[in-house]
Amino acid sequence: MPKLTLILIALFIGLNSPAQTPKGVMTPSQLSQVERGYGMFIHFGLNTFNETEWSNGTLPANSYKPTNLDCDQWVKFAKDAGFRYVILVTKHHDGFCLWNSKYTDYDVAATSVPTDVVGEVAKACKKYGLKLGLYYSLWDRHEPSYKNTPAYLDYMKKQLTELLTQYGEICELWFDGGWNKKDAEWNLPDVYNHVKSLQKNILLTVNHSIGKPENHSAIRQPKDYAKGDPIRYYPIDFRIKDPNFARWDDPKYYDWKGQLYYLSFEHTICLSDRWNWFQKKQVLAARPLDELEELFYWGTANDNILIVNVPPDLTGRIRTNEQIRMLELADRLGIRSGVSKLPSGPKNLAFNLPIKASSETEKEPAQQAIDFSLETAWTATDTLANLEISFPNPIVFNRVSLLENAFMKDLGDGFSSIRIFNIQEFELQSYANGQWNSFYTGENIGACKTIQLPINIKAEKIKLVIRKASGPPSISHIAVADIATKGIRKVKNNW
Repeated sequence: MPKLTLILIALFIGLNSPAQTPKGVMTPSQLSQVERGYGMFIHFGLNTFNETEWSNGTLPANSYKPTNLDCDQWVKFAKDAGFRYVILVTKHHDGFCLWNSKYTDYDVAATSVPTDVVGEVAKACKKYGLKLGLYYSLWDRHEPSYKNTPAYLDYMKKQLTELLTQYGEICELWFDGGWNKKDAEWNLPDVYNHVKSLQKNILLTVNHSIGKPENHSAIRQPKDYAKGDPIRYYPIDFRIKDPNFARWDDPKYYDWKGQLYYLSFEHTICLSDRWNWFQKKQVLAARPLDELEELFYWGTANDNILIVNVPPDLTGRIRTNEQIRMLELADRLGIRSGVSKLPSGPKNLAFNLPIKASSETEKEPAQQAIDFSLETAWTATDTLANLEISFPNPIVFNRVSLLENAFMKDLGDGFSSIRIFNIQEFELQSYANGQWNSFYTGENIGACKTIQLPINIKAEKIKLVIRKASGPPSISHIAVADIATKGIRKVKNNW
């Protein structure tokens, strides 16, 4: 069916429904979100200046002291890096607000740098042609009325009115922290209708959005999502489960009271290799470029979306090392300054094929190295180990990506951990015409190693051989591809 026809169908149904529409038809706003596909998260606030991720609402407002606040720099960089929109954290769980709110004194107006950050980001988005989304924590650890749910909901709606009437068009509204009260206490239908009355085209979601079939208030992991799983918070317009990744064959149809709705998944990742949302005093390394590329392809495939957290530091600017990494990614993807459509990654020829390992654990068997989830892994019981993938028919390939599964080490400061990788030497072999042939040897794999070959190789089997490791090797995913064969960024929906 032609795309224009699809949009007209979606428009007709969207005009006649306040929420998402049943039977797999997206509203025009949902279609636009999938088309955007790639956004930048901006975490900034009191936590930035206090070396913490979650504070409890008692930190003094005057500890917020950016020395060179430059919101224009944030958004210009987002444009240069190929992002289509930004999502700004306006209020985190601590309750501190990045705009001058009439309803609290716990905001930027109470500090020595009273700049309306929401207003400046909105102005910059208009200047550089990016859409603006907002994050707002339902959980508020500072506001006195929070324990009185009706009073707090009134407070919240007043603040949302400020945010949705003073800063122009808002494309998305993220709610977080809903787990701190019973789901029903949020009276989400009323809040949703209030939000839509202020901005009819806005998309709204709540973290975490899908529950277990046997218990709607429990959490179901994205790797286990199944068609018909219950929508935990209703109504919503898309799904999030920060910071998890949906599986590749992510089902889009989710249930509310016996009716299925089509909901895209918006992935979130931190640029920092430490997985921190708010910036710290120490300059931290960014994720490797190969890993960011693979996560981009995975996160934006199949009608899903990826946002990358790039937090400003204590000066109020985005750090140079993180700018460089994201610009490197934009150049590799060919999306600098958003001048082209988002690319699809190469088609993985190894998904769910027969595989065997020299050793495996019961909970992490070999098959999990090539299944549809990034959140499962193969782990060997020996430091010397191998994985062998068999193809039903010979393939031609010229690209291999290896994602090593990390062991996490807690740094003891309440928010930081680092990834530990065990593999120190490895070899890749191909099998054809009755013999094995080594085509690559390397040292550390780390978070991701992408090997782009200058020749095409024909193979009936591929083997990963671990020659040296400091502990049991573990692989979360292997992708084998011919770069001439593209994957899919969009799925064919049941229109």
